[in-house]
Amino acid sequence: MKFKEYLEKLESLDISKTLLKEDKIVFVISGSSNLKTAALEPDRFEILNIFKDFGYKIINSNFPYNEDFEHSEFEDINILKASLSNIIYYPHTLFNKRFKKEIVRHLEPIKSLKDVMVISLSSGLNVWTKFVDLANYDNENIKIFALGPVGKGYGKLKNTIVFKGIFDIYSWLLDFHKVDKIVNCGHLGYFKNGKVKEIIYEYLQRKN
Repeated sequence: MKFKEYLEKLESLDISKTLLKEDKIVFVISGSSNLKTAALEPDRFEILNIFKDFGYKIINSNFPYNEDFEHSEFEDINILKASLSNIIYYPHTLFNKRFKKEIVRHLEPIKSLKDVMVISLSSGLNVWTKFVDLANYDNENIKIFALGPVGKGYGKLKNTIVFKGIFDIYSWLLDFHKVDKIVNCGHLGYFKNGKVKEIIYEYLQRKN
């Protein structure tokens, strides 16, 4: 699917079909390795399932979190195609006005929710910060765990814990946000990393 088709699909979606409805939810936001589907890679659930133990509803979809956007069948594609798709996705979050409008439209439902946990991966942080800026959103009901961010900006992010892997050359070279936790993994290893899981679990224990 070309980005133009993807954008037209986003624009056609009815926001009343959003999956972001319940007061206590957790979801993943990342760049897209395959524009045809918002299905989550199986390893995402290694961290998401931790939240289930604390009463959070897992949103089984990546952006745009809509019933009518395919998110049930994860399609494993080769790393070269996945990387190319993410490279194409990234500048659209910065410069494409139509896409930025859709980012706001599809994430705005969380403003009315009470307790939201966000796990951002790679350029997903860019999508999130773009929403916060454009929607003039204060982030008060949100906690973000940013894994290997690749995003515009620098310094400390509000209500965010930034993780970077020792071997994650992409995040170290391309991202300048303040790092809170350094873990022993590369760019694709965060969801399987025991230390990441431990830090998140301990945070949830303290919070709940």
